[in-house]
Amino acid sequence: MSTGIFIMGSIAIVVISVLAYAVLAVFFPEWVGITGKVALDAEQSHNEGAKAKVHPMDKF
Repeated sequence: MSTGIFIMGSIAIVVISVLAYAVLAVFFPEWVGITGKVALDAEQSHNEGAKAKVHPMDKF
């Protein structure tokens, strides 16, 4: 009986972890190592002759 509870708990933790990762990957891709829009804009701004897009943090 306790083995079944352990297995079900382990499966629940894995499912919750995967869902949490998926949510972070969609809304905050840079947090989980996925190159998001902000990082791509930063890379493109390094091209010679390109102008960087205005970023909300630039005013600070």
